[in-house]
Amino acid sequence: MQLYLNFVLDAACSFRAASAVLESLLDWLPGLSRRPAANTGQSWLLRIGLYELTRAKTPADDWVWIMDHTVQIGTTKCLLVVGCRLSAWRANERPLEHRDLEVFALEPVERSDGPTVARQLADLQQRTGITPRALLTDEGTDLTKGIELFCQDHPDTAVTRDIAHQAAKHLKRELGRDPRWQAFAGDAGRAKQRLAQTPLAYLLPPTLRHKARFMNVAPLVEWGQKSLRYLDDPRPVADAPVDVDVLRDKLGWLTSYREALADWQPALEVIDVTLTAVRKDGYHAQAADNLRTLLAPLTATNDAAQPATIGGRMATALIDFVAAQSAAAKPGERLLGSSECLESLIGTGKRLERQQSQSGFTKLILGLAAAVVEPTQDYLRRALDQIQTCDVKAWCRNHLGISVQSQRRTAFASGTKSG
Repeated sequence: MQLYLNFVLDAACSFRAASAVLESLLDWLPGLSRRPAANTGQSWLLRIGLYELTRAKTPADDWVWIMDHTVQIGTTKCLLVVGCRLSAWRANERPLEHRDLEVFALEPVERSDGPTVARQLADLQQRTGITPRALLTDEGTDLTKGIELFCQDHPDTAVTRDIAHQAAKHLKRELGRDPRWQAFAGDAGRAKQRLAQTPLAYLLPPTLRHKARFMNVAPLVEWGQKSLRYLDDPRPVADAPVDVDVLRDKLGWLTSYREALADWQPALEVIDVTLTAVRKDGYHAQAADNLRTLLAPLTATNDAAQPATIGGRMATALIDFVAAQSAAAKPGERLLGSSECLESLIGTGKRLERQQSQSGFTKLILGLAAAVVEPTQDYLRRALDQIQTCDVKAWCRNHLGISVQSQRRTAFASGTKSG
């Protein structure tokens, strides 16, 4: 069971693939005499997820709750709240990982606003008996309002914002008013179409995601700079000569962005340094000063009269933001500043759902809770002793209702033939 779950959670195997891999190992691992069917393995995962979601959490005053909404097709939103103890995080001296987290809530709702989020947090506090030291989130409107309402009744709970979303917001402001960026992104998109079915397909630009696209700018800028260097010095690939005329026809437009790319790169380096620092050390009394020191080499200029660069403005904005967030930390305390581990966890949940994501939220949402578990044999024994398949069905019935797929089957069901 432990091996099967490691294949699913750590090796990104599907339920069927994990079962097949175990079958191929039957003759190789002593003591392994049978393999679980895919449905059996899925049942184990769901029972473990429900156990993790509902088990009692250790009472302590240093819990941080990290929260976000995840969505599928349809109108339902699911509030995901995970917790991490500050003492445990600082003991590791590294950015958060999935197994540093504990799942506190998976709350699907048809409608979410500030009062709904505040009610969910109040219910969670009463159910667990834990008042969080801090709440960390991005700047979603309903989350922001709900947290504000919750903190009116819990003034000792600090509120911090995710550094990656803040960096993306400032980058959007900078690039959004730079006409060169819009032109560059458009030309890169058209170049992808022109290169896809040619011998130069190895020079395809990366796709700029539509959603949260300003959190994914760096690969496109990096591609532009590397492609420019290749234009300047085209080298044979796989011993095949390069048709320089075709290369310049397809990518010669990049030369007009040489200065723009040089302007944008320092801003991305500022973001990278900032994210690395906050992921590891969080928000604390010296955070802004430490960040200013780290960013100084990236923003230094010998000309005092030179207007501030994009990188310089980004550095100033992020240092000010880190200082404001760090004001919530007590002396000697470090508060979490990155919710990227939660974003990654949501991505793991979507991977587990795979094709079933087209049915809206299904029972596999419990895989989110299972994904933070270290599936030791002792943990598995406790979880599966306490949670049965009927408990999973009851939870799904009470929290998920009728899936989109069930609604689809009902709508498309054959009626009585006429005539």
